[in-house]
Amino acid sequence: MADGSEQAIRVGLHEAGELYELSGASADRLTVELTVEASGRFEAVLSQAITRKTYPEQGQLLCVLRPDHLPVQPGAEQDGPADPTPAGDLEDAVRLFRQYVRKRAEIRGEEESLPPPLDAAERAALLADFRSELPPDLVALYGEADGDDIGLFHGHPWFGLESTTTHIHHHHEWKWTDDPLWSMADEAEPPGTTRRWISSLNWIPFATSTGGDYLAVDMDPGPTGRPGQVIRVGRNYGRPVYVADSVTTMLRRHVAALDRGDYWEEDGYLDVDVDIPSYLDDDSETFWRGAGPIPKKPHGIHTLVVDEARSLDLEPVRGAPHLRTVMLFGEGPVDLRPLLDIPLEALRLHLDAVDLHQLAGHPTLRVVQLATRQPVDLSVLRTFPRLEGLELSDAALQNVGTIAELSGLLSLTLSYEQWQELDTMPRLAAAGLAGDATLSQVNEWATRFEPDQPPGGQLPCGYAYFEGRLRSRD
Repeated sequence: MADGSEQAIRVGLHEAGELYELSGASADRLTVELTVEASGRFEAVLSQAITRKTYPEQGQLLCVLRPDHLPVQPGAEQDGPADPTPAGDLEDAVRLFRQYVRKRAEIRGEEESLPPPLDAAERAALLADFRSELPPDLVALYGEADGDDIGLFHGHPWFGLESTTTHIHHHHEWKWTDDPLWSMADEAEPPGTTRRWISSLNWIPFATSTGGDYLAVDMDPGPTGRPGQVIRVGRNYGRPVYVADSVTTMLRRHVAALDRGDYWEEDGYLDVDVDIPSYLDDDSETFWRGAGPIPKKPHGIHTLVVDEARSLDLEPVRGAPHLRTVMLFGEGPVDLRPLLDIPLEALRLHLDAVDLHQLAGHPTLRVVQLATRQPVDLSVLRTFPRLEGLELSDAALQNVGTIAELSGLLSLTLSYEQWQELDTMPRLAAAGLAGDATLSQVNEWATRFEPDQPPGGQLPCGYAYFEGRLRSRD
């Protein structure tokens, strides 16, 4: 506004769409950034590749330069299961299923109606055409019934065989806007049961919560898992949650719960009380946050967050086998050397001063975020063989030119002023711009990148920039 204040207004963007068509870019996904001054001067950036990030980095702009060039997920580097045979037993599964259905009928006073199984030829054809496999115990259950709409398994309605084998009920195609380097730093629980994927087509949902979450069989487990183990996946689960080593074991628990009387029945509805891990469970065993001191036995912790860090002693974490994410906030100082002895992948340091040389040569560190008052010497970054992501917009920096030498770097976030200090641009897959940059500065920043295949034809970073002055209607 004329007095320098800001005001949100409604703006029709039909004309903006026409402008974007003139740029030659596709309008499949369009981000519009528009600034209008009281004088009538305006700037606009329209882009497919540039998006504005939301929580927790509100206000940052992300330019995706190479959308298909993503970091390798840890699951691809894990060994397969030590025991590659399914833990379930098809004969036991059928016997337990029949017991379970019979006991439910005895409690309710009547049998529940289940869809009859498809004939053997139909089942064989669906399984033959299936892109993956199902464990033998689950296949055997489809010879008893073609799913259910009751919620036999942990209250989850069971998909029919055609639905299980022909529909992809849950799979997230991850991308740079998902913060992959931070997202994939999580660890399975128990460690090693499931591979460390963000999502996998080998997690095959067979039952649904009806709210976007699923029971699935994992056909490509981690080193301590078994093919056909049951996991929970879905919109509420950032990582899969281990339920049982097999469908057979899951059924055995349901039968045992009925035998113990762990259920309640009302108006024909039977709820069987079988423990199942949930995203609502207390995660204090794997996630620790506090002002210190750090627990003396952090060996089960996957993520450590310390607030108000002052002269923090990190020695207790030395050797913690599953600690992959560390976040430290406060004044410091902090001796970081104990972190050399953990499989650290993601590090966030918001401290007055940071000495990264204490971590020289760290073999697993993949992403670093810094916010500091005193300058940080970046020359040590050359010694991190796995480094793929840097977020430095709130840090004071020395030797910024080191960044251009990091051949493995995929993602970089800086302030506008920091980007100006880089004479040579690293070959990135994603670039972030933090701070209150004007749209003309956004334009200047974006023109520095050369993606493999600009989404907008000849436009760098897949965007178009417009400036001008609005004409008065008077």
